[in-house]
Amino acid sequence: MKNVENEPLCVLTDAVRHYGRIRALGPVSLTVRSGQILGVRGPNGAGKSTLLSLLAGDARPDAGTCVRSPAALASTSWVPQELSLYESLTALQNLRFWGIAAGLPPRAIRARSQYLLERLGLSDKGRARVSSCSGGMKRRLHLASALMVTPALLLLDEPTVGADADSARLILELLKHLRSLGVGVVLISHRPGELEEAADRIVTMEAGLITGEAAP
Repeated sequence: MKNVENEPLCVLTDAVRHYGRIRALGPVSLTVRSGQILGVRGPNGAGKSTLLSLLAGDARPDAGTCVRSPAALASTSWVPQELSLYESLTALQNLRFWGIAAGLPPRAIRARSQYLLERLGLSDKGRARVSSCSGGMKRRLHLASALMVTPALLLLDEPTVGADADSARLILELLKHLRSLGVGVVLISHRPGELEEAADRIVTMEAGLITGEAAP
């Protein structure tokens, strides 16, 4: 994957999203760019997950526009809070499943799985059942499952929630490495200091609106 640094991947212009009669988001204007980590913070119900839904193309705005680049249309990975792992399978079996789902050939699946397990400090857990892994290990494996193919756009909804400090550190290190490859990353986090460490820009959301933006 080759992304031009700072290329717009997704542009929201006065985007609004309703659920029934409730306005969950907007109007919001925001640009997500390649080679950058955009941090998003705000209380529960602020519209953060709805924002990710629009950026992922899983939902469409009821008003305004959401324009996704060809790169984002072709390759977007979304890591929700809920773990997308099969507890009865091993770590390697989980990654193999997602590699097959992505259309990778067997040799690429083996190589990518080993690389991700090593990068996330899970080399010795490849043959361990997920049910036997700690919460932090599961968070790391959850991220690995979304990276069997390196995406142009990576969306993360609190990927370190409930994780230990070492797991959170390994996850952030991998996100910063992906940024260096030109991946655009959107990171929602409540963890103190996490966005300041990893993000290039931080937006604050309240009641479906962006109420502030800062550079760490």
